[in-house]
Order: sequence, then C-alpha cells, then structure tokens
Amino acid sequence: MGSRGRNLRLLSGRGPPRARLRDVVHIAADLPQFIQRRELASYEQRLARTAYAYGVDLRRAQWLANSTVGDPLMRTVDRRWSGLVASLEKDSVRPLRKAPPTALLEELAGLIHLLRAPLPTVRLLRASAASGWPAVTPLGTTNGGIHWLVLDLDRVMAMPTEERTFALAAGLGHLQCDHGPIFAAHLMAQRGRGVRLVKGLMRPWAKVTVFSADRAGLLATCSLPAALQAVERQAAEHVAWMPRWPSLQLRRQALEDFDRSTIMARRRLLSDVEGRNGFTMAPAGREEELDSIARKLASALGGAIRMGGRLAMRIEGYERRPSDDDGTEAAPKAGDAAEADSKPDSKAARSPDDAAAADGEAPPPPEDPPLDPERASRLESALRDAWSLARCDQRLTRRLGLL
Repeated sequence: MGSRGRNLRLLSGRGPPRARLRDVVHIAADLPQFIQRRELASYEQRLARTAYAYGVDLRRAQWLANSTVGDPLMRTVDRRWSGLVASLEKDSVRPLRKAPPTALLEELAGLIHLLRAPLPTVRLLRASAASGWPAVTPLGTTNGGIHWLVLDLDRVMAMPTEERTFALAAGLGHLQCDHGPIFAAHLMAQRGRGVRLVKGLMRPWAKVTVFSADRAGLLATCSLPAALQAVERQAAEHVAWMPRWPSLQLRRQALEDFDRSTIMARRRLLSDVEGRNGFTMAPAGREEELDSIARKLASALGGAIRMGGRLAMRIEGYERRPSDDDGTEAAPKAGDAAEADSKPDSKAARSPDDAAAADGEAPPPPEDPPLDPERASRLESALRDAWSLARCDQRLTRRLGLL
C-alpha cells in the first residue's frame, strides 16, 4: 500500500521533484541518444556549408577555433557570454514570452530545413534599442554551443517577402559558418566588456564572413535581383558596432559569380520541378535524404541480431537433428515426408526481403527510381554551362587581394 501511494503521489505531481524527474528521465539512457543526435546535426551542417560557403572563410574560421592563438581569444567570448545576456535582457531584448508571429517562425523553419542550418534561439529587440541594431543579428559562442538570432520585428515584417527571406537566410548562414562569436565579440567591445583587443584582432575574419552569408541568402531567394536589393538595404542599415563590410561593388560581383555556380543551377532546376521547398542542401552528388543511412544501419543491426539468435540456438542444441548410434542421420518418418512433399518450397515462396531476414542478412536497400530523361537532360545542360564553386572562390579571392 505504501508503494502504491508513493506512485500515485509521483503521478499527481505531489512527490519530491527529484524523485519525479528520476522516474521520468533516465540519464544513462537518454544522454547518449541526445549526444548522437547533436553530433549528426553538426555533421549535416558542416557538409551543407561546404557546398556553398566561401572557402577562405571556412579555413580561417577553422584556424581561429583550433589554433593556439585564436582559441584563447574566442574563449574570451564564452567567458563573458552570461554577462552579455544579462545586460541585453535589461535594456535591449524583450522577455522570452514575447514570441514572433507564427508565419515568421514557419518561414524560419523552412529556411533551416533548406540550408540544414542550426536551430537558433530567436530573441526580439525592444523598440527603444532597435535603432542601434541591424534588422537581423546573429550571435553565439564557440563551437556552436549557443546560437541566437536577434530580430527587429517591425523592420523584418516591413521588408518585402524576398528581401526578408534573404535577410533571415543570411543570418542563418552566419550561424552555420560559426560567425556568431565574431559578432558577439564586437557587441561586447561596444558595450565596454573588455574585449576591444579581440575586436581588432578579428578584423581579417570579419572581412570575409559576409560573402558566405550572402550566398546563403541567394540560395534561399533563388533570385539575383532580390538578393542585390537586400544587400543594398543591409549596407544602408549598417550600425557602428558591427564589423565593417567590404564594398558594395565587391558583394555584387561575388553574388553574380555565385549565381552562375553549379549549386545554383541545381537549386533552380530542382525548385522548378519539386516546388520551392523541394530542395535541401546535401553533399554534391547525393540526392537521397541523410536519414537513409540510419535506415541502412538499422536493417544491418537487425540482421546481425537475428544471426546472433540463430547461432545461440544452434550452440544450445535446439536445431540438432536426431541421429543413430553410429552417428548417421535418422531417416525421416513417412508422414513427415508426405507432408514435406505436399508443402511448396518455403524458400521459393518467400520474398527476397524475408529470405534475407531469415538467413540473418540485411535486406538490400530499395533501388532509386529512374530519373526522368527530360529532367536529366535539363540538369546536364544546366551543369555544363555552370561554374564550379572553386572558380567562384578564386575570382573572389583575387578581387580581395588575398593571393
């Protein structure tokens, strides 16, 4: 009776909080799954950003995060992040209970799926502080620990649809390429939190970050004129504490080059065939969804488990046939032979998947549907005239004078 009363108290919420948590969540079972899902999401983000981002930007960001000089500088942002958040909640951002409109959140969810970008915490600016901020501001800590997307809701909702899509996708591109700590360091320097030296040292990294974000915005809008208008608006709304972007002419030329790339050709063709949301970022040459790997692993694991069960039964002797004293196999009974002759061949009647499962092997993966010949010819002709991403990067690098 005592145990039953304790369980009723836990279910009704009147038991000790620590006991209620222990009965609902098992840390040893749930934590590894959470870590695996997070590692898989990070892996998808890294693959997706290498398909469109500026190569110099990615290499510099990797050096900044892993070098003996850059890592201590970036850790300064991590150590001061809690203080920055406390100060922002006092005078700049609205409370968390103030959520954006549902339509805006749905648009963000679609862009996150398209770019395979990280899922950010969306915070809204107060009207009194909005003049000192861009319309969309990405912030974060190192190694993707925290992602913030700070929005000026009035300006974002007043934008034309395609320009708003470009601005949101560019902010997600910054977060995907690990630019959040760079902007956080500039904001800390503006608020007098003792990292002015970090702001000066990050100038070479901040110089090239905008090109990757512009490419993410062009991928989302799929319209070069709308992207160029959004870039001009962003340059006009530049605030003092943000990094100084390269000239508007350089950004236009970089977008015009990227608009001729193979990834944009695939984006336009697949969007025309499958609709606006039919295209998502994936590694080059890989059209299937990434979760197909999980299905293949699950089927292989199931086959291994079935094989282990059969081996265990054989070791225990459950499948041994009766034998005579001299070791020869006993003859089957007449009734059993007649019954076996009357039954159809079990292996012939079984499907290939059932036969493979019975033999302990994983069923073969489903074959990809044949590609439409017209669609294949359109894709081939579009890719024949397109530029490679390396060519776009080389032209941009020469214009920036980095060679």
